[in-house]
Amino acid sequence: MEMRKFAGMKLFALLIVPFLAQAQTHTDAKALLNDVYEHTLALETQHISFTNTIGAPSNGGMKERSSKGELFALGEQVRVKTDAFEFLSDGSKAYLIYPEDEEIETTASDEETSLSPADILKNYQSGYSYKMAGKAQENGKSIQYVALRPVASEEVKEIIIGIDVKKLLLENYTQYGTNGVKTVFSVDSYETNVPLNEEMFNINAKEFEGFYRL
Repeated sequence: MEMRKFAGMKLFALLIVPFLAQAQTHTDAKALLNDVYEHTLALETQHISFTNTIGAPSNGGMKERSSKGELFALGEQVRVKTDAFEFLSDGSKAYLIYPEDEEIETTASDEETSLSPADILKNYQSGYSYKMAGKAQENGKSIQYVALRPVASEEVKEIIIGIDVKKLLLENYTQYGTNGVKTVFSVDSYETNVPLNEEMFNINAKEFEGFYRL
């Protein structure tokens, strides 16, 4: 009888340990993302040079298109510059700017467009399962990867976020779409608490004089 009881307890332990380990990695992964989010919010200013790459299935392979850009953040104010457009959020409203056409369009959503690390991390605070997805040494940095799976989404299959664990800063993120499209945001350089001119976040600044407002 005692042997049977012991065997039952052993079997229960074998069943429960994987569940507890999975719950622990979920908690640890989400806690890490929250720590990076809070740390990022506390930064006075940010200047990020980045590469954005989009890959789409084409003729049995993947066709990729990459573009370079810069991101400036001062508190909640964000400005992103790319070859095709600029994005500006003054903390209350968001705008898409097309310098070549001298046009400014007010946009309803700033979180999906800004690529601000705080916005990226904020978007993934709920509605996902989380787990640690391994570490890597890249460019002299220790990167911890976190895998996220949406609880309910017809568009997103999985998201992988890379964190510089020493500086608690976003290093990269990769989104895998259910349609096979892969979107990668990679930080090329990340400067924090550098002097920035607040006027660059003013949509009514002199540099935008004469721009047509859509």
